[in-house]
Amino acid sequence: MNRRRFLATAGAALSLSLPIAGCSAADEDGEPGRIDPRGHTLGNESPMYTFGHASDDGRWGVLGSFPTAESDVASTLVDLSELDEPTVTHELESANPETRSNDVKFDALREGLYYRSQEADGANGQEGLEVIDFGWAEGTPTEPERIARLETPNTGVHKLTTHPEEPVLYLVDLDPNVDVGVITVDVGDPAAPELVDAVGPAGGCHDLEYDPVREVLHAAYIMGPGEGYVVYDVDDPLRPTVRSHFEYADRPDYEAVGEPGFELCHQAHPDPERDLVIVGDEVETGVPGGKHVLDIGWDEGSLDDPEPIGFTHAPDAREMDSSEAFWWTTHFHDLVHTDDEALLVDGGYRQGAWVANVTDPTNPVPTERFGTLGGVDEVEALEETVAPSTPPFAWSAVYNDEREFVLASDSVSGAHVLELSAEPARGEDNAGPVDHYDLESIRSDDAEAINDAHDR
Repeated sequence: MNRRRFLATAGAALSLSLPIAGCSAADEDGEPGRIDPRGHTLGNESPMYTFGHASDDGRWGVLGSFPTAESDVASTLVDLSELDEPTVTHELESANPETRSNDVKFDALREGLYYRSQEADGANGQEGLEVIDFGWAEGTPTEPERIARLETPNTGVHKLTTHPEEPVLYLVDLDPNVDVGVITVDVGDPAAPELVDAVGPAGGCHDLEYDPVREVLHAAYIMGPGEGYVVYDVDDPLRPTVRSHFEYADRPDYEAVGEPGFELCHQAHPDPERDLVIVGDEVETGVPGGKHVLDIGWDEGSLDDPEPIGFTHAPDAREMDSSEAFWWTTHFHDLVHTDDEALLVDGGYRQGAWVANVTDPTNPVPTERFGTLGGVDEVEALEETVAPSTPPFAWSAVYNDEREFVLASDSVSGAHVLELSAEPARGEDNAGPVDHYDLESIRSDDAEAINDAHDR
């Protein structure tokens, strides 16, 4: 059977079966934090999906991807008009098979535009940023047009974010050996983006997010001399300045599951309602990275002197050997306030999409998880990628405020629309219905399957 047809069929069956799991009386005492499936789709191609983003109005989703031996697709546009039945609208190939897209973002000010990052996988790969018109000018959702490309000076764009009120992009041109971390770009004319400035500190900045409440950038430096969390003031949107630097160098490494460590700072996401930042670490092997809660004004901390006050690993985290790279570390998360609860939702690789209640920021509590097609074990492997032969391998989870849904991107199984709520978590240890996430099935099949798939 066609790989995509099998996955789509299996996913539909799984999604239809999950809601019948229901609640027991004991579930009513669970920690608030519940996640349920609504819809799922994937294209006809077989790229390795990366970050997924939703437009502000919740009408569209877009997934970046790495080309594979089976596919040259670098971005997939998803129609979210019907959240229970999302559909793929276009699959746009990469500039060439040696160029991957680690990140995609919709334009914050104009409809019908998205940006996709470019990094090289070989000598012919491109490094920079592309602007995709799917309705802004001549392009359409089914016939998109590449209207511009911007080359960056180091290794290409790894991550990017938009200013919500100005036509400005902030780019990560990931390189630990240069003396700047963030590039600013003027996109007043999307067809002619202009590189304006490059700012420090030195090191490998991995991800950054604009904070409209405090008018700062939160940046995660994953390697190099600047490893840690950096705050940039953006009084001048095109010329950020460093405000503070929470350095990892003098802090403890990860030693055991359940205990905080400070390695490979991967993402820094602000709490929209409280003076807190959730910082995630991404560790490839050994003890996985987790989520730190930093106080930037909630109590004794500040933007100038952040203070770590809380920590959690993913709910089923365990040590990883070389055949399990990234499986149980945390990845891209979002933070949602609903019904007086604060809920973190993470695209946690092998953990799928999982939730933690961070209403008490000093004591984050993992709750339910959803295996983004975690029960599927008959999928053709993606050759020569970090993804396993079967899902889950969730890359990201983002929340859309306008329509109140989570869009999760799984590297193998595509786009998932999920519902997040403050209802009590179900199941033993708040883990959710057993059909949501079959941990034993995933573990029993893991090491042998991944080793065979990648000829290890």
